[in-house]
Amino acid sequence: MQEQYTVRIYDAKLVKRISDLYKRYDDFFTTKNQFLVACLTKGVETLERDLDGAKKIQNLDELYEEIHNTAERLNDLIKQSEDNAKEMVANNIVNQKLLSCNYNMLLGISDNAPRKKDFVEAGMYDDLPERLEEIFEEILKTYSKK
Repeated sequence: MQEQYTVRIYDAKLVKRISDLYKRYDDFFTTKNQFLVACLTKGVETLERDLDGAKKIQNLDELYEEIHNTAERLNDLIKQSEDNAKEMVANNIVNQKLLSCNYNMLLGISDNAPRKKDFVEAGMYDDLPERLEEIFEEILKTYSKK
C-alpha cells in the first residue's frame, strides 16, 4: 500500500488563504485535492531550496528554468530598489530645500527682517547655506571613498 497523509489545518487565516487561492485558480485544477497536492509540492520544493540551500535539479532544462526564474526575481528586485531609491532621493531633495528655506527664514526673523512670502515661494531661500554645503560635500567625499 502506498503511504498517505491526512492533514488538519487549525489556523483559520491559513485556511482562508488556501480557500481564497483555490477560488482564484480552481479552473487550473480538476479537484481540490489536486490543488492541495500542488500546494504541498511547491511548499516542499521551497523548503528544500531554503533549508538545503539549493533545489535538486533533475535535468538541464530545469537548471535553465531555475536560472531564468532567479534572473527574473533579481530584475524585479532591482527595479523595485531603483524606484525606491529615486523616491528617497526626491524626498531628500525636497526636505533639504524645505529645511534650507526654514533656516533662512529663521535667520531673517532673528535679524528683525522677516523674509517676504513671495520671495520664499519663489525659492529664493531654498539654497543650502555655504557652511552646510561644505559639510554636505565632505560627507559625500567620505562615503564615496568606501
